[in-house]
Amino acid sequence: MTRRLFLAISALLTCGFTALIPITSTAAIIEQDFDSGEPWTTWPWYEFYTLDNYKADKDFITGMRPHHAGAITMSQDYLTNKEASSWRLQRLAGGIIDNQNFEVLMLDTVEKNIDSVELPDDNSPVMARVATLGLAQTQQFRRSPVPSLSKLPGQSDTVSAADVQFAKAMIVHHEGALMMCENYIDNPNHNNGYVGRMCLDILRDQAQEISLMHNIIQDYDGDPRDVPFDPSMIDGMDNMHHFKMTDPTLRDGHPPHAHH
Repeated sequence: MTRRLFLAISALLTCGFTALIPITSTAAIIEQDFDSGEPWTTWPWYEFYTLDNYKADKDFITGMRPHHAGAITMSQDYLTNKEASSWRLQRLAGGIIDNQNFEVLMLDTVEKNIDSVELPDDNSPVMARVATLGLAQTQQFRRSPVPSLSKLPGQSDTVSAADVQFAKAMIVHHEGALMMCENYIDNPNHNNGYVGRMCLDILRDQAQEISLMHNIIQDYDGDPRDVPFDPSMIDGMDNMHHFKMTDPTLRDGHPPHAHH
């Protein structure tokens, strides 16, 4: 866990948000996995809410929803690529599809809630339903885990140029999601504890996925710098005009070690 993520979690958990859910290293902070022994129900999430809070949430949803859709499309395209070889990366791509489809549902549900709130133009706060908790239960959703960084003894994972290309593109794509979540948490107008906790899940999960993809790139039997990286491969970045895309193997002049 990075220091920034630790501070973000600490800040959110000291703000007195309702429906506090314990944090563990594996469980989601919000919308924990479906449990057949728990009630299959949802319940409302309320906050004191203003027009500025609404605008912060709408801006985040407007950016993150198409961004997630882009990651899903990229993963689906990768899984149909006959040159894809890495079983770890294919498993990760499947998890991205499952997890981010559910997160899109979470965003859609938040938007439905906040769009139904009548907010005064003078920005005064009103008690408002801003989210619906329990979607994982009603959808019977279980989050796909991130594959382990370390392989079992004797376990191999052949990495192709197609794997490297997808990993490079998805690393940059994930960094865009991290930036949007960091910006939301840093936004003084954010006041939706549900979305804030969703951001913390995204920060944690996608940081782990980035580490895995860097690890996979390093296992490529060649120089990953020779694998072309085209920003046009990255979907869902239309609203991120100020985001700088650079090849992940060329960061700070220290590319990953290439095996020969």
